[in-house]
Amino acid sequence: MANFPLIAWQVTAPAFTITPTVGSPVPVTATPLKWGFDVTSTVTKIASTDSLIGYLADAIDATAFATAQAVFVYTDGTNPATSPLTAQLAYVSAGGFTLTFATAAAAAVYGFDSATVTFAPAASPTIVTTGYNPAGVWVPCGVAGDVRRTTTQRAAASSSEMSGVATDVVNWGAVADLEFLSSVFPAGNLTRWFASTQIYATAAGRNVNDPNNTLEGLLYAAATGVTFRVYRQPAITGGTTPTTYVEARMPLVSTKSSADDYVSAVDEPRLWSTAGLILRGST
Repeated sequence: MANFPLIAWQVTAPAFTITPTVGSPVPVTATPLKWGFDVTSTVTKIASTDSLIGYLADAIDATAFATAQAVFVYTDGTNPATSPLTAQLAYVSAGGFTLTFATAAAAAVYGFDSATVTFAPAASPTIVTTGYNPAGVWVPCGVAGDVRRTTTQRAAASSSEMSGVATDVVNWGAVADLEFLSSVFPAGNLTRWFASTQIYATAAGRNVNDPNNTLEGLLYAAATGVTFRVYRQPAITGGTTPTTYVEARMPLVSTKSSADDYVSAVDEPRLWSTAGLILRGST
């Protein structure tokens, strides 16, 4: 579960096979560019087809032997969350089925901790929760936070007369600098080193083998030039998923050497806060 704000980006959805207990396997091809977080409803928190876990649920739902729906699980409001964003699959299948991925790493993209995931027969909706955070999203998991948005007007000036007495000002459009602010968050959501160390993973409420939901992973994605969706959520009890987001990229990511350069220690080494995490988008 995760307090807002959060940052999501697109990840290639790996191929997998859906095999019923009795019957023929259904192959599902790899599909590029699915979002780590995207919902169809701000109330039910149902994952959309454009999200990784929503794409997987729709593939299951399209078979003749199972139905499924994916829902994101998170906490909003002022109480601190102690684990990353996870997802739940609610399914019905008379005979049961198995998801088979090419590798454990491919399964981890969807949030599963094994290359083979077995779903037992279920006559009524049965819930399976992903062991990992789905890929393509970073949530600090603190006591919520904010996104400060500063709009600036870019302009270029050129002389309109030989004397240089007068100039023409050409406006090139406005840009928005987004400063991503969080309260303190567990070190387990900062880098893989912390995340793979039991005491820090425990403090963050995450699986020690989970490769996702680290600031380090977000910066790796930023270096490839991806566009992010930056979601903002007020720190109020009973709030819902924000219906809007700002698309932005992270400038000058190559000028800093590690995730540590974007954070400051609050209670080193356990707790950190964001410092200087700036993204830039158009208004």
